Amino acid sequence: MCPEGNPLGGLANYRGMSAISTMCLVPAELAFDSEGTPFSPAYGDVYHSAESGPGQAQHVFVAGNGLPSRWADARVFTIVETGFGLGLNFLATWRQWRDDPARPHRLHFVSIEKHPFQRAALVALHQRYAEFAPLARQLQDAWPPLVSGMHRLHFEGGRLTLTLAFGEVLDLVPRLRLRADAIYLDGFAPRLNPDMWSAPLLRRLARLARADTTVATYSSAASVRQELEAAGFAVEKVSGFGRKREMLRGRFAPRTAPTEVEPVATARTERHAIVIGAGIAGAAVSERLAQRGWRVDLIEGRAAPSAQVPARYAGVFHPHLSADDCILSRAVRNGYCFAVRHWLELERSGLAPAWARCGVLQLAGDAAREQRMRATIAALGPPADFARFAERGEAESISGSSLGGGGWWFAGAGWMRPSSLIAAQFAAAGPSLTTHFGTRVETVQRRGELWQALAADGKIIAAAPVLVLANANDAVRLAPVAQLLQRVRGQISYLSAAQIEAPRAVLTGLGYVLPAVHGIVVTGSTYDRDNDAPEPQVQGHAENLSRLAQMLPQLRQAIDPATLDGAVGFRCAAPDHLPLIGAMPDVDAARLQKAGLSGAQLSDLPRSPGMYCASAYASRGLVWAALAGELLASQIEGEPLPIEGDLADAMDPGRFVLKQARRGML
Repeated sequence: MCPEGNPLGGLANYRGMSAISTMCLVPAELAFDSEGTPFSPAYGDVYHSAESGPGQAQHVFVAGNGLPSRWADARVFTIVETGFGLGLNFLATWRQWRDDPARPHRLHFVSIEKHPFQRAALVALHQRYAEFAPLARQLQDAWPPLVSGMHRLHFEGGRLTLTLAFGEVLDLVPRLRLRADAIYLDGFAPRLNPDMWSAPLLRRLARLARADTTVATYSSAASVRQELEAAGFAVEKVSGFGRKREMLRGRFAPRTAPTEVEPVATARTERHAIVIGAGIAGAAVSERLAQRGWRVDLIEGRAAPSAQVPARYAGVFHPHLSADDCILSRAVRNGYCFAVRHWLELERSGLAPAWARCGVLQLAGDAAREQRMRATIAALGPPADFARFAERGEAESISGSSLGGGGWWFAGAGWMRPSSLIAAQFAAAGPSLTTHFGTRVETVQRRGELWQALAADGKIIAAAPVLVLANANDAVRLAPVAQLLQRVRGQISYLSAAQIEAPRAVLTGLGYVLPAVHGIVVTGSTYDRDNDAPEPQVQGHAENLSRLAQMLPQLRQAIDPATLDGAVGFRCAAPDHLPLIGAMPDVDAARLQKAGLSGAQLSDLPRSPGMYCASAYASRGLVWAALAGELLASQIEGEPLPIEGDLADAMDPGRFVLKQARRGML
């Protein structure tokens, strides 16, 4: 159940968001009318025509938008839908795309739904439509958790993408970053669900349209026609489906050119990119670009990792919760959900990384924090299989360990060996990827339409139209962002399973401890700001053991830190705790233009053409990396973004330049 309000009160989300959580969703109810047609008790209306749901989807929305002829041989074609419902319009469009030899190379279907069905209900409903059975099963298998935000699902080897936006349509449409080629208007009847047909919504949809974007709806209401025309669409009545004598279809014909609302792909003669940094960030970007047909030169200063010696280090992935569902929580939720889906896709393709969704128990540590954690769950109302509070007794049962209290239980979270994920992504990129290990990039320069990566002797390592800096703190050495990034040392410790009764699930709190894997228990991690030592230190092991004792108060065996092995890594962090993902600012050009940037927006900043960044993941690399790769690939290709626009802005590498320009400090 969703809460009536936020019991903590007085909390406001970043950038003017409502203080009441946007995470909670009320699922659709599985019900039928007297004729057996799927029905919504909340709105008092059916989900589709009594004659045929698939028939209506094909006649009204697919044919009503002139498909498939309008998408013939397109590189990318984008459909926006209001009201996903049972998903029949998506399934009908997918089937049409499959059957069309002139189909677009990539089809994006973006659909907004306030009350999505739970997976079990969707499975039951889809049994009624045998013609969609093979496709429906794939949709059911990929169905996301019912938490608000945008969920990107890939099908057909990535050539068909469904982006589900769960939440209020009036909140979500202004946050979409895309340009629509076709619009499906499929809310419940206007008199029963007026928000889905309101003038503000239709005007906002018009902002997503191109000059020739089509629109179609089963409704023939005069008010809908009038508002569509007022928004800039030329509309006509045509024959409807089944008992509906008429329907509306139209074409966007604005008096002025539409304002761009999405990153526009630059025309390029070749789809070739340089990615600097072969860690978790660079591997994800490379794989996402290669999946779209790009050639990638991946350059890394370190030697190639040994395939014969698997790294023991494992990292933790789980959501982030806050009572006001702040920008960080929303962004982490998007990253977490996308990452898990992507790793499952790698697993299904036979490229399974070493990971386990054993669950993560984030311990409170004291009674006061326990109460705040309970209140946060009450405020957010997430699905129990996504996040819930576990009292001490249940937490001990889950973990198999004696604990000092309870905490948040994330059942679908767990641990991942980053080295295995990187290897899986390299394998997925295939022959499109060329690696240059043991090669340091001394500088980068732009010559004509190409970026060149140069070695210390001035030789060109690689040249390409697109350059992605995925090399952590070293990124700002090659291109500034008007902000210093922090370099934070982290040391982990390896314990023998004989030294400790390891938990069955990951425990986090002041530190973390993983279940035993191949006889090794990983625990950590230090957070050292002024320590550049590349090798493990005894002091670091002692700190890790101290954190471990706080998480497992019954731990009795004395362990000498001097006897432990471990590993050291360096995190790159921005002051606002958000990553840098997106097009790089041109700081020098911005300083020359600073007088005109005092009231600027991110879209006004000068950018370094063809240069992008994927950095500052701090201690959330596993959560950020896959989403960052998808976001950058979408920006480079000019595709719909996989996240809301305000989240993309919050992670934009130009945000520090903008902040300084507004304060007159650039």
